[in-house]
Amino acid sequence: MAEGRGQSHPQPPSDLRPSPSAPSAFDTIVAPATPTARSALAIIRLDGPLAIGILMSLSRSAAPAPRNAALTQLFVDNELFDECIAIRYEAPHSFTGNDLIELTLHGNPLLVERLIAACVALGARMAEPGEFTERAVLNGKMDLVQAESIADLINARTALQAKLSLSNLEGVLSRKATAIRQTLLEVISRLEAALDFSEEGYEFIARDEARARIEGALRDAHTLAETYRRGSATRAGLSAVILGRPNAGKSTLLNRLVGSDRAIVTPIPGTTRDIVRETIEIGGLPVTLADTAGLRESADLVEGIGIERAREAARSADIVLYLVDTTAGLTEEDARERQVLDGNELLVYTKSDVVSGGAADFSPPAPENGGLEPAAPLVVSAVTDHGIDELLRRLDVLVRERFAAPEGALVNERQRVAVAECESGLEAALSSIESGLDEQMIVVDLYRAANALGVLTGAITREDVLSEIFGKFCIGK
Repeated sequence: MAEGRGQSHPQPPSDLRPSPSAPSAFDTIVAPATPTARSALAIIRLDGPLAIGILMSLSRSAAPAPRNAALTQLFVDNELFDECIAIRYEAPHSFTGNDLIELTLHGNPLLVERLIAACVALGARMAEPGEFTERAVLNGKMDLVQAESIADLINARTALQAKLSLSNLEGVLSRKATAIRQTLLEVISRLEAALDFSEEGYEFIARDEARARIEGALRDAHTLAETYRRGSATRAGLSAVILGRPNAGKSTLLNRLVGSDRAIVTPIPGTTRDIVRETIEIGGLPVTLADTAGLRESADLVEGIGIERAREAARSADIVLYLVDTTAGLTEEDARERQVLDGNELLVYTKSDVVSGGAADFSPPAPENGGLEPAAPLVVSAVTDHGIDELLRRLDVLVRERFAAPEGALVNERQRVAVAECESGLEAALSSIESGLDEQMIVVDLYRAANALGVLTGAITREDVLSEIFGKFCIGK
């Protein structure tokens, strides 16, 4: 959604005013709600005061009763255009809170384009990205967290991502934030009452009680803030880098895990130079595996760049699979490389199929720095599949235990910043109490904390925040 929109939006609970150059929220808007591609069906949405009238003009008949579906003929340029199913939603009982029409027609992009043009000719305008959902927020049909969750649910790639998005769409996160904010507003109201009646000597809330309630709110805010690491990981997915010396079996393992010959495999050391990435699902989350250049000192400029990129990717990865060729064993070079990985690596011995005596007789030593599972190095063969199921099982457990988010988790930077601002305000309020400052200073700090949570849920709105959120939506949502 372009910056500066919202001139005639219903007034949000904020002292900030939308830009006077913005399109009106009382316009009638139209957009396809389904992808523009050949399909059995396509859905077009009309929202606003002219929506019902436009349908009547196109159908040359009365609109269906609210919340009723009707088989309707549509006419464009005095010709029968298509037959569709028309559903009418009457304000305020619709997704947006406005009069809303949904037309389900045959899914030919030419029909969709022509029908939208006819609606525009009758007084509608093309919707901007996310404008239907923005209207729902401004009309109180949902809050900002729920609106963000719609986009996340649409973009979810796994069932676990969808589950988290659905929990926030159902209001789990919003209820947590609102409960903290209500506590703060109650304390604020009692402190302000004490200020209003200070000359009479009334005490509406004791300082010890105010401190206790603020401390409780801070604990709750801190608990909420701690969900961000898992929530953002669940929403975005994880990165896993396959690292190791040349010919440790990195490309072969990548190909085995993704189920295709994605990376080139040769016996020549240094074959892989650039990073090769593929995404698979592990533990309910999308995990992007990266095959990297073998770690060694190299005079080859191109290979050297690839090796440095491998190290950089490993340092920023959520998980590192550090591969060791069983025929060579764990070397001092391996130990040096692993020292900079912050313990986020899983040690994997490869090529168990070529070990003298076979994989069953191979027992690798547990190194001093064992990474994620120090007591149990893995032994695998991507050729015979020995140990692959165990590797996937451990990765599944690792992802679920360390990265999967609980319901109602913070999932994006906007939400994290809002809760961090709340924590800062609460800490300042407690400092004011400890310093013996008067109620007015405490109230200022508490308002900062409460307003931060209001921005989180949309109880307090700002046009730049709305533009940032809804500009990422698809048109028609």
